[in-house]
Amino acid sequence: MTETAPLLRIERLVKRYDGLTVTDDVSLDIAPGELHAIIGPNGAGKTTLIAQLAGQLAPDGGHIHFAGRDIARDRPPARARAGIARSFQITSVFPSFSAEANVALAVQGRRPHSFRFWRAAERDSALVEPARRLLAEVGLDGRMTTAARTLSHGEHRLLELAIALAQEPKLLLLDEPMAGLGSEESKSLIGFLRTLKGRYTIVLVEHDMDAVFALADRISVLNAGRIIATGAPDAIRRDPAVRSAYLGDDMPEAGA
Repeated sequence: MTETAPLLRIERLVKRYDGLTVTDDVSLDIAPGELHAIIGPNGAGKTTLIAQLAGQLAPDGGHIHFAGRDIARDRPPARARAGIARSFQITSVFPSFSAEANVALAVQGRRPHSFRFWRAAERDSALVEPARRLLAEVGLDGRMTTAARTLSHGEHRLLELAIALAQEPKLLLLDEPMAGLGSEESKSLIGFLRTLKGRYTIVLVEHDMDAVFALADRISVLNAGRIIATGAPDAIRRDPAVRSAYLGDDMPEAGA
């Protein structure tokens, strides 16, 4: 039986700042449809790694193969066109626009030659209808006409996710989606992310260990810029090097 080629292959990725190596020879394969979590203590290099995958940072060495092509030197727009979307630290939300208009613009942006300067996206049914479907999917169907700036923190996160999904990504990069959420908001978001499993390939950077162990197919642990372990959640939970990196405090017990 032929093994499925990885959708994302990271090879010996290096990023340095003033002599400090933040991403240190990172190599990782991520299969199509996998939800792969990246965890590690503060300062481990997780967000730097995600920024390199999204194209916001250029690596100093190594390769990033996406769908069989090396994209390590591609700019963010080229990566977006190739099918990579980063959520939860994106800057494409327009605060004065409604949630519906924000997502409609994202739908418009993925369509070649679809940009119409003199026609508002929110008046175009070909843009509004998919925007409304996405907002309903993330649970914002009751907030479609609400200005983005008046949404709660949790609702803003859901809007950002709808905008990312509007790009029809092959790879979804989620950078700490649970940050700043209350307990009930986190539970709700975990439930929604569970519905995305298998539909999208997802790389999840997250400090909330309950979310990580509830969602991940595999987990990689980054510490001081290096991956110290990769494996299924149960194997990671038992790994002594991982427990040492986290001091044993944040690792939920089996079945928790």
